[in-house]
Amino acid sequence: MIDFLLYLGSGKLLLFLLKKFPPTQVFMNKEESLQQLYNCDLCFGFWVYLFLSFFMDIKVDQVKNSLVRRLLVAAISTLLSQCSSVGYSELFTTIRVFNK
Repeated sequence: MIDFLLYLGSGKLLLFLLKKFPPTQVFMNKEESLQQLYNCDLCFGFWVYLFLSFFMDIKVDQVKNSLVRRLLVAAISTLLSQCSSVGYSELFTTIRVFNK
């Protein structure tokens, strides 16, 4: 559990630093697809957490395949990180506007 919290915290710190680092911004703005990836917090977070999962081995008992385990941990970590920073209700609330 402590390993997973350390993984979440270091990933969030890496995401923050990459978003603020000027050479990263210049590199990501060169291509349209990279710019879209960089501007989407969930997309960029998934790739950062996936990269980080190759250095920190987080155990998932039910999954034996290494690549599937890393993809699963990266996806769950990105969602948890996004929910903790933005808030669950902000991500999953539907706002309906009615015209009269």
